Amino acid sequence: MAMNPMQKKARTSFLLGMFLTLIITGIIIGFLILQLSKMKEEEAAIVYHQVYVLNTDVVSGDTLQGKSALQEVRAEYVPNNAITNTNLATYITENSTSKISVRKGTVLTTDMINTEGTEISADVRLQEYNMIVLPSKLQEGEHVDIRLRLPTGEDYIVLSKKHVEESNADTIWIRVAEEEILTMSNAVVEAYIVTGSYLYATPYVDAGMQNSSSPTYIPSDRVRNLMSSDINIIPTAYAALQERYSRKIVEHRTVLNEAIQGYQDKAQTNVETKTGEETEKMQSARRQYVDGLSTY
Repeated sequence: MAMNPMQKKARTSFLLGMFLTLIITGIIIGFLILQLSKMKEEEAAIVYHQVYVLNTDVVSGDTLQGKSALQEVRAEYVPNNAITNTNLATYITENSTSKISVRKGTVLTTDMINTEGTEISADVRLQEYNMIVLPSKLQEGEHVDIRLRLPTGEDYIVLSKKHVEESNADTIWIRVAEEEILTMSNAVVEAYIVTGSYLYATPYVDAGMQNSSSPTYIPSDRVRNLMSSDINIIPTAYAALQERYSRKIVEHRTVLNEAIQGYQDKAQTNVETKTGEETEKMQSARRQYVDGLSTY
């Protein structure tokens, strides 16, 4: 059947359009293939690094709790001192602390981590204290000095830069070594003896960047003698104590002795009363804790 000129022209236009469409589509596909190939080549040339980021926010002085606080990620641009697989074990332990406040997702660097004094010696214990006056805004995870203030105005640092493991309205839990337990026990008793004395905690402003203060409280002669024969005190700690006690601050003990001397007639009564209050607090807290367990 013969095709009229109009039909022939329409068919020719259609075929030409299809041909041009195929050519344009081919060009576009070729261009996309070329671009994809180029992108793959560029990506292959990129060097990625395995680094670590925090999976939660931390504040200055916080313990990182080891690798559980981290997430491994790949990143192209990282600081030269980023923590990687090669130095992870050196900087991240169960007791590594953050020098600064860091937000979740931040790439960790060696400058952010404090590794000094992270080892836990065999004599360290978690001790509970409920006779220390606590700041109204104290939070768990902060670092504090424990201080003793006498009614005459003298003020001594008993324990330095202790991490508050737990706390409630009137009790804190801190890690203390054997010599610190003895020192603190001595300070507690003497605070009980001297009416008007004040055993209190003072938080650090930026614990990650601030160095610990030097204790100025000197235990009594009897307690220092006990320390000298206590096999639970590690040698390095005892050497540090001896060095501290040999300084001029030993003269501070004279002031303490004079303050205590004025309460000799009331010493036993004061200590018994305060110790009874302390024991009752602990027993009451223990009963509440056990009662809470029984509800589960």
